Amino acid sequence: MNNKLKKYLIVPALVTTLLASPFSANASVNDVHMSYLYGGTNSTYIKNIDSTHGALNTATPLFYELNADGSLKSLVDKSLIEALHSRGLKDVPFISNHWDRKLGQTAMKNRDKLSTQLADSVVKNNLDGVDIDIENLNYTDKEAFTDFIRLLRQKLPKDKTLSIAVAANPNGWTAGWHGSYDYLKLSEYSDYLMLMAYDESYNGGPVGPVASLPFVEKSVKQLLKQGVKPNKIVLGLPFYGRIWKDGEATGGDGIPNNAVKGIVNKHNGKFYFDYDAKSPYAKFKVKSSDSPTYVGGKKLTPGNYTIWYENDASLKYKLRLVEKYNLRGTGSWELTQADKGIWNFYSAWENGQHNFLDSENHWAENDIMALYKKGWISGKNEYMFEPNSDLTRAQATAILVNAIGLDKTTETVPNYFKDVPTNHWAKRAIEIAHKYNIVNGTSEKIFEPNVKITRAQFTAILSRVLDYPVNNTVESPFYDVPKAFWAYEDILKLSSKGIIRGKEDGGFYPFDNVTRGQMAAMVNRASKDLEKYPIKK
Repeated sequence: MNNKLKKYLIVPALVTTLLASPFSANASVNDVHMSYLYGGTNSTYIKNIDSTHGALNTATPLFYELNADGSLKSLVDKSLIEALHSRGLKDVPFISNHWDRKLGQTAMKNRDKLSTQLADSVVKNNLDGVDIDIENLNYTDKEAFTDFIRLLRQKLPKDKTLSIAVAANPNGWTAGWHGSYDYLKLSEYSDYLMLMAYDESYNGGPVGPVASLPFVEKSVKQLLKQGVKPNKIVLGLPFYGRIWKDGEATGGDGIPNNAVKGIVNKHNGKFYFDYDAKSPYAKFKVKSSDSPTYVGGKKLTPGNYTIWYENDASLKYKLRLVEKYNLRGTGSWELTQADKGIWNFYSAWENGQHNFLDSENHWAENDIMALYKKGWISGKNEYMFEPNSDLTRAQATAILVNAIGLDKTTETVPNYFKDVPTNHWAKRAIEIAHKYNIVNGTSEKIFEPNVKITRAQFTAILSRVLDYPVNNTVESPFYDVPKAFWAYEDILKLSSKGIIRGKEDGGFYPFDNVTRGQMAAMVNRASKDLEKYPIKK
């Protein structure tokens, strides 16, 4: 190894761009993954739970309602409790007033009795806790509702979970039903708040997304602004959409995510994605000659329709917010409406695999994930890695300079390259890499920083860092890399170590541009050798 370079070799943070995401692979607490069970049967609940690949650790079935006098009405199903526990899931059922304000207010007047009944039932039935989903109270009920939660926390055993479903409130409203939640105090009495970050558009309202990313993120930030700790927030995801008929004054009936594709395809509709809202929608036309289509028991009459819903991509964007804001985990409404395609991604994400949206099932996915877990690379942002994008010469240089720690030096560097101005983002990286013989220009004092880097060029740079000895007993395995080729020795060194590979036809294609995915693969294969060289004090 070049002694001049060796003392700087370290791999503190290999980055793919100077605009890399700051979020770590294991940023969130990520220990609550719950979903509500409603409107189905035990067999459908269990079937859907078994299809999640172990992604859930908490199930929340409807086990409690309210009698007319505000007392507890029990719907506890012991067979479902046993089925959930046998699968290793916590059973934290919910109590609902089904949006009945008067009934909810009656219960709050009798909150001491109701809290006792709930706590006793949780213990008696060997439940793991209870989720409070009493909605549509008024702002005048805020103190009573908060006191109900306080009483319930006192009466529940400490090892029982108390969670509260709370309205998304991105605008910080204090009137109406949003005003019934003292978010900070509720969080202090409970294990977590299940943020219902959906119904941005609602039944009877205008056409629009159920939960656009800006709406969801703003809702999270509003809770944090009020002092709620991140580990007290579980982000609620919608497994449903809403449908509107063009020209009608009202609409927005709910539709399960897993029903959308079938309905749209049946009527030869089209699917779209709104990149501002990070939400999908679809449009289709029902003709009088079409066979009947029903949504929520209602027959769709002839006309044009729009559905806003959630798909894999929109839900993945929302999952990133758990990492971004270090939240407790995720919840969802409601399990039987989920499109099963989300669970492979969800399960991997829950277990610490960041899984960039555009790298799932990519050939370099494992290499990308391996380097991400090491903290060596990040995506273009928290959502995208862009594995098929080409690297420029400046970007590739910045990667290696950061990899070996030369970016940490304070020494002055020459102003050698004429085409790299002082204000260029990679100016220092390029000049110091040249000083330490890592990179060369394309001609005298010309670097061409924005030109895409080729496979041969990147191999040469990486080879200079690794500084493997030449093995003269082997020859290049690639038919398109003759001995006279300028990077022959570099390609030979790295190919003999298995760090670079050719294509199926036996060629290396040295003049092809190197992609971000290819870069991740090369660096991951070299990672053990890169890690051998700690910085010299």
